[in-house]
Amino acid sequence: MTAERAVVGTGTPAEGVKRAAEGAQQAAARAAEGAEPAVKRAQGAAARVERARTFGFTADQVPEAAFQAKPRSHDDGPQHGMLLGPIGGPAFGRDLTGHFSRWHLWPGTHLVADIEAAFLAVHWTSGGHHHHRVLRADQVVEHRTATLFPVSHETFRDPEMPFTVTLTAFSPVIPWDEDAAATPVVLFDVSAAPVPGQTELPALDVALFWPNLNGWQPAWVTAADRGDRSWPGQHHAGNYNVPAPPGHGLGVLQQRTPAPGMDSAGAVCVSVAGSADRFSRQVQFKTDQNATGVPPAEQEFTLGAVWQAFAGTGQLGTTADGSWPAHWHEPVGSAVAGHLDAGRPGAQVQFVLAFDWPTAGFGQGRTWWRRYAARGEGPGAAALAELAHTRADEWLAAIDGWHTSTLNRLTGRGWAPQVAGTVINELSLVTALGTAWVDGTIDGHDPGLDALLRRREHLGLLEGFDEGYFYFNTADLWHYAFPALSQNWPRLADVVFADLADGLAGTDPTERPVYRLNTHRRTLEPLRLPHDVGSAAEDPFVRLNGYTMRDDPNTWRDATPAHVLAQLTHARLTGRPLPDQRWCLLRSAAEQICGDQVPEHAEFGDSTWDNLALRGHSSYATSLLTGMWAVVAAEAQRRGEDATPLVARHERARAVLQSLWTGEHYRAASAGKYTGAVMPDSIWGLFYADLCGADTVARERIRGHLRAGYEICHRGYADGQVGPLLIGERDRTSRFDQDGGEELQVNEVLVGSAWMFTAMLRHFGLHAEADDVAGSLHRTLYGGTGLQFRTPAAVAAEGLFRAPLNLRPLAIWWLAATAR
Repeated sequence: MTAERAVVGTGTPAEGVKRAAEGAQQAAARAAEGAEPAVKRAQGAAARVERARTFGFTADQVPEAAFQAKPRSHDDGPQHGMLLGPIGGPAFGRDLTGHFSRWHLWPGTHLVADIEAAFLAVHWTSGGHHHHRVLRADQVVEHRTATLFPVSHETFRDPEMPFTVTLTAFSPVIPWDEDAAATPVVLFDVSAAPVPGQTELPALDVALFWPNLNGWQPAWVTAADRGDRSWPGQHHAGNYNVPAPPGHGLGVLQQRTPAPGMDSAGAVCVSVAGSADRFSRQVQFKTDQNATGVPPAEQEFTLGAVWQAFAGTGQLGTTADGSWPAHWHEPVGSAVAGHLDAGRPGAQVQFVLAFDWPTAGFGQGRTWWRRYAARGEGPGAAALAELAHTRADEWLAAIDGWHTSTLNRLTGRGWAPQVAGTVINELSLVTALGTAWVDGTIDGHDPGLDALLRRREHLGLLEGFDEGYFYFNTADLWHYAFPALSQNWPRLADVVFADLADGLAGTDPTERPVYRLNTHRRTLEPLRLPHDVGSAAEDPFVRLNGYTMRDDPNTWRDATPAHVLAQLTHARLTGRPLPDQRWCLLRSAAEQICGDQVPEHAEFGDSTWDNLALRGHSSYATSLLTGMWAVVAAEAQRRGEDATPLVARHERARAVLQSLWTGEHYRAASAGKYTGAVMPDSIWGLFYADLCGADTVARERIRGHLRAGYEICHRGYADGQVGPLLIGERDRTSRFDQDGGEELQVNEVLVGSAWMFTAMLRHFGLHAEADDVAGSLHRTLYGGTGLQFRTPAAVAAEGLFRAPLNLRPLAIWWLAATAR
């Protein structure tokens, strides 16, 4: 199958499993062809690694932590790599030292814990002697990584190893292929090649050790407040392992005794296949040692004995094997291995972890089917593993095709190779943001007919994992981030927009206190856009607008125009027209909420910049109104509707925006402390309108604002080494005083806003400025600072960051939509 064909849709996981038998026959046929397929595979792997080294994130060691977390933000440390896993499924991270250390096994959960029982290892014999290495940085002289989402590569070299090991890890998160992207599998390809001067490999054994993670459910605690390591913990009751059914190679099913009243529980298949001559497995062992006085290597039922046997012989299953139901305090695990005879010119062993955890529950107890197992029709762990082994090459070919086309598109638009690679790597946030992708509630947990969101299917991406950010699909950030999905999984972007529109169409009259205002307010007002579709710790997709607490997002001046404009821009970018009912809702909301006048900021926190004391008219909200009315009027005309009142409203908004012009830029606000300040990205409403083909203000004036933002907020802040400030003032030598009790948003680079600003610079012809800002942001995030794959909401030149793993920076995907 060609890469182009593979990207286009490949059926459901269940249908893929039905094709697994055919795939097995094809694999046997390929093996019968001799060495040529293996050579082609090796060439493809080498090209993949080289592409990642050219465009992606690379590291030869753990970078120094150039940034420290601000108070109330969690700090995982600088060693972390990309998370592995599907969209909306179990995910985990292998860090730059080779440890499995970050865990997002359930939607909304984030945990850092080095689990020593999870590792890969090699054993070889040379001169009659046994040697072994765990594939970790502290076990070899040279360990290098290169990552280009969704694939990571690690290379291991050591003077005592007569071969080089390359570990390639990935999940099939393939753009335009939703079914593959939802499949809950992680693959590890371990390849070995002789070192220079050698032509053949020695006898070689490769193993994956993996703990039984069933039942491991961290508490609903935001990341900064979590102090527990959680593993091994006391959650192992009823875990047990059994041999997997015969397949491509050999496997173990890690299972759990079902809870009373349940027919089944989740399972994980740990499987090995590839070009090995033989396979072996250890079905079950205790992953820690017993305080019995017996040396670890002699404790037959424990990891110590299993590891000692592998390290000394390269074999598994030589110690006491078998399964037993674990006690609550008894962590158990499994291991599988591939064994290769001496004399090969190269070898590849493939491991698969397949997670058949078909349901996802949230803080208040409601449980949903995960997307891959909608309506309880998931294929099962063993079948998922077989599917992964069967289609691994096809998936990698699809990823290669997407990498090539996307990198060509980005570099063809003038972006530097490292920036192009950063665009791709930041797409990892789609899987890393505690993502929930669900399709229907399980029996007895129907949201009810009065629920605002009545669809079965929902996609939720957290704003972040810290307090105040722990909400799905925070709308003001989504309006920046949506092109990441629009350009890669456009129907999923439709799902999010549809949920927000349903929230806009509904109301929640429940009153609750709003703390900053010391008063009670309704949770969701009629025709007001919800701030979010709920928190993972509560009842997401049912209980909306969870942020009605600190502030009242019902009052936000930018929310409705941003949403209307973003939906119309998404429709334009994807060529997916709005349904008539949705169009009527958006027009009605715009006319009734925005009205004839341009609203002024009258309450602290009444915009997405809820920690800035904006007063009067702001260029941020006014530009959104200007752009929205221009696009709505054009859409109404296209539909044959009377657009006269819409055109009049556009003219009024444009007049107010013109009143904010200083002769150099649009002032941030018409009153208060920011009248002399500029917000570089505050005119993104005009950018969206331009993308939709609607006229707003003179392009030279837009260019003037962007140029001033570049000079004042980027070059004027830390000499342009970090990125552009969210808000700045020419010739200002002191910091802005904080607003609202915390120094947030002022004196910071808001990463998502900075990427939006970068895209606007390029779109409106300021190429050199765009390249300068993009280069600074790339160095800040992926230039050895330790922020890689945990992109924060904000950074500051003092070496501080805030709210890592944040939704807004997906705005980097605007770089792929801008003109040269």
